[in-house]
Amino acid sequence: MKRTFMLIAAVFTALAFFSCGSNIDSSGWLSNLDDAKKVAQDENKRIFLFFSEDESDGQSRDLKEKIFNTEDFLKSYTEKYVLVNLDYSNSRYDTDQKNLQRDLKLYELFRVPATPYFLILSSEGYVITPLTVEGNDDADALRLSFAEVEPAISAFEESLAKIRTGSKEEKLAAINQICETTNTEYFYHLSPLSKLYLSLDKTNETENYLNHLIALANAKAEDYFLDNEYEKACEEFAKIAKNKFISDEDRQMALFTAGRLLAESGSQNLNKIKEYLTQAYELNTESELGGQLKIMLSRLQMYMEGEGDEVPPQAQAETDSVEVQSETDSASSQTASESAANTAPEN
Repeated sequence: MKRTFMLIAAVFTALAFFSCGSNIDSSGWLSNLDDAKKVAQDENKRIFLFFSEDESDGQSRDLKEKIFNTEDFLKSYTEKYVLVNLDYSNSRYDTDQKNLQRDLKLYELFRVPATPYFLILSSEGYVITPLTVEGNDDADALRLSFAEVEPAISAFEESLAKIRTGSKEEKLAAINQICETTNTEYFYHLSPLSKLYLSLDKTNETENYLNHLIALANAKAEDYFLDNEYEKACEEFAKIAKNKFISDEDRQMALFTAGRLLAESGSQNLNKIKEYLTQAYELNTESELGGQLKIMLSRLQMYMEGEGDEVPPQAQAETDSVEVQSETDSASSQTASESAANTAPEN
């Protein structure tokens, strides 16, 4: 009875994907990451994510013909993986604008340096590890690449298992373990884990609350930056300052971050920039950052009165030594403004 039920469920799942317009090419590769996550979670599989530019990067098309669309590869790897190919060929700019915009955002969020590029994800979409595949690789070389990352995959999945079924303490420790072993460029995708951490450690018993608070703010801000909603993005950092479990030093840093990022975004909402920086300054006028803020506020006031040439803190001679994020922040080392500056493939 159980086996029959699972079969029926799988059929209905497949029908649902076809009916909602999910794209599966003739080789069995999905072209929609959200659909792939649903399949992966239903079938308890990982995701193999392949970024390509078939028409122009000189390798993707050959790799597909030589390896990825072969019967041997599909038979061997679909047992554990849901296969996803996001292709950024120029022809999509003319034929698939709606889905292309969705995929261009993913290109930025996954920090794709160039195509072809390969990532192994958990079913939830967390980045487990990149996979190195060279243009002249064959099936044997690919198997070796997968074998080399298997220990990292196993360790990641052990932590995920503890997060799903462990005690509160085990879940918190496992989340921290994943954050510590994940490359910083992929922290955005761990934001659900940071959200879970905050819900489990509501009173900061672990004294690691701030790291996940900042990581979550970074993820939310990045979404806003990519949608060109800069004021909303910066407000995510200002919200950190309202949290009762952080120190005044960290509140000052959070408000400074909000003001500096808003200025660097090119915003002309000078009153808002001044508000953030003033609030930060008033928290501790005697701190090292307080001294920097005093200079920035002075320059900002001069600009607002028509006496300056640029909006502070664009002139950063005094602020380069000040870290935008808390020194205790091991959950994120790249600000939302920096990640928003990453460029996707151009037409």
